[in-house]
Amino acid sequence: MGGSTILTIDGVSKSYKNRCVLHPVYLYIARGECVVLCGANGAGKSTLIKLITGIEQPTAGTISFSTEKKKRFAYMPDHMNFPKELTPLEITSYYGKFLNTSMVTIEATLKKVGLWEERHQKVGSFSKGMSQRLNLAQCLLSDVDLYIFDEPTNGLDPYWVIQFKQLIRELRNNGKTILLSSHIMRDVVEIADRVAIMFQGEVKAYGTLPDIYRTYRCRTLEDVFLSLHVNPKNEPFVTHV
Repeated sequence: MGGSTILTIDGVSKSYKNRCVLHPVYLYIARGECVVLCGANGAGKSTLIKLITGIEQPTAGTISFSTEKKKRFAYMPDHMNFPKELTPLEITSYYGKFLNTSMVTIEATLKKVGLWEERHQKVGSFSKGMSQRLNLAQCLLSDVDLYIFDEPTNGLDPYWVIQFKQLIRELRNNGKTILLSSHIMRDVVEIADRVAIMFQGEVKAYGTLPDIYRTYRCRTLEDVFLSLHVNPKNEPFVTHV
């Protein structure tokens, strides 16, 4: 795990009219670690990621980055509607122009996500999993300090879920920082350095899995979420650097 903080989320909340969908969140992300926002659909994971990426603005609170690169992060949304008449090579080349990415890197990225052989195939004929891998490719074209993935394994078959987890490990081993959201417990357990448990728009716990298990007196993440459904007023806690 890293040492210094690369991303600080200080009291960030979000309301639409008079309805609060995200209660104040206080999180830090340290350099070189993988942090997973874990929770059911509607828990607030995607809302928080949209605030971090600037897609939406918080009602209150601040978000600050500390990164040496001009481009602060690369982002993979939960889905991307690519033009159906274009090919993976055309799409990644388009993104590559803005990022000053070489064709060597574009080729390597398409190979990494298993789409090099389909580089001239129109995206309109792609399966959901193939489209999701192209979504992953556009994110990986950037050489940044922080990668943000929103439900990245949605639509991936078991082989590519395994490959994605290996990719996360490689990024982390290369000193990159990863923030991702997932509602799939096995994904969280296998790749997370720290976990933010989200429930009904609140961060109920933040720390390593052993920290969280001790706090909730549980042995698995499944048991933690069952505990939250039974006792949703459990007080959140935060571990410190």
